[in-house]
Amino acid sequence: MAASLPAGARRALPRRRALGTITRAAALAAAGLALEACASRPGSGAGRAAPAPVPQTVNVPFQLWVPAVPVNKTSVGLIQQFFDANFNAQNKGVAATWGGSQGGESSVVSDILAGASTTPWVVAACCSDWPIIQPFLAALDPYFKNDNIDTATTWQAGQLARFQDAGGTTYALPEDAACDAYLYRQDILDQLGLPYPDPTWTSAEAASLWATCTGKTSGGAWRYGVSAPFQPGCTAGLPTVVAGFGGSFQNAERTVCSINSAAGIAAGEYWMSMVQDKVANSSCGTPAAQIFQGQCVFATGAEPTIIDAVEQLGDKAKWDFLPWPRFPARAVGNLHDNFYGMVESAPNPEIAWTLLRYLAIDPDWQRFYMQLALAPPALPTLLEEWYTVMQATAPILKGKQLQYWGNATLAGDGVYDFEFFQYQASQANGAVTQWFNAAWSGSVTVTDAWNQMAQQVNALEAQGAALAQRSAANSRQFPTSGKAIASVGPGI
Repeated sequence: MAASLPAGARRALPRRRALGTITRAAALAAAGLALEACASRPGSGAGRAAPAPVPQTVNVPFQLWVPAVPVNKTSVGLIQQFFDANFNAQNKGVAATWGGSQGGESSVVSDILAGASTTPWVVAACCSDWPIIQPFLAALDPYFKNDNIDTATTWQAGQLARFQDAGGTTYALPEDAACDAYLYRQDILDQLGLPYPDPTWTSAEAASLWATCTGKTSGGAWRYGVSAPFQPGCTAGLPTVVAGFGGSFQNAERTVCSINSAAGIAAGEYWMSMVQDKVANSSCGTPAAQIFQGQCVFATGAEPTIIDAVEQLGDKAKWDFLPWPRFPARAVGNLHDNFYGMVESAPNPEIAWTLLRYLAIDPDWQRFYMQLALAPPALPTLLEEWYTVMQATAPILKGKQLQYWGNATLAGDGVYDFEFFQYQASQANGAVTQWFNAAWSGSVTVTDAWNQMAQQVNALEAQGAALAQRSAANSRQFPTSGKAIASVGPGI
């Protein structure tokens, strides 16, 4: 393997056992050709040696879901060109190629569930696909150990939590590293004679400022102070706010809903009181259109928000970015949960890991990714470079506080948007949505809604756990091999 990589390349990967087989085959082939040349020299007295077998290239299909980039001929072609010139060139005998359909993250799930021949060895997806894909992904901790990868220094605190089970086993690696930030309209604050908030602002200071911004515009439209980081039917962001108040949305095993703690109720009352007073509007991870129309002053969003702001506001308005305000218990920020993983059924796990490791760690791929998607890199150490790339791509971003899209990651304050329960995920999340909507509409108090939410989720999870135990017991009783099977099904 070492002979197939450029000298001194920091992309040389230490896990060589599988690729070493390919390299040795290539060496044997080359040796065979050399022997043939020697045997055919005049006067050697030896006949021509039999042609040595040429080692076949191992095809490694992958499929990436890149936020904000259309999956089309151009984007797929650019990614493939990059791999041909880099990963494939560095790993002789391996050809990482775009595999499967081109339908984005959902098609990855479909291929895996169908057991399709096009199933990629390495995949990328996000959010709601995680609980569907996770059972099909390989555990990565043995690979970390064999390759001496220190996860604590490669990623920041919390970055792997989304992709680990209750026992701490890791099944995927982050595709990007940024947290959401707030986009806000400085020009509206100027018109109202209000100061810009300091980046160290607290949730209490933020609520006061948002309330002061609220009211009718000169044209008679209602202006909201802020778009909440969630909305009815979309509770992304709720776990982040609960964590900021010192609570947790669920226990570590993801089997108990703990939102009805004192901290969880306080988090709900913080936002719902502003909803009832028409200070807070709904969002769900991207700023509401009202912020571009001047009918909302503050809003949170994922990295496409940056592009939206450039496109919608440009130099027509004064605007900038802020971090999330500090909540009573601690500072928080919404982490993005796009991820890379390797399918456990990959024909050659060693080579699949080599590709996954390349995607997750190699700085050249990270730089290509940030330029292709303008999305922040997975490696926190490259965030400063990302700020530079963004400012070079869109000159209007010069002077804007892009660092607040990465600071929460660097500080280890990030919390993932989506959290899923272990056994009855869809039913449990339905209960969460139902009672969240009830609190939002004001038809019940936050305390009653949160208690009902927790009770129903916990009952569903307990039922799911019991069903899982019975299923496991039944599967252990059923014979799986040899004479035992024949005794159940004669003639087998």
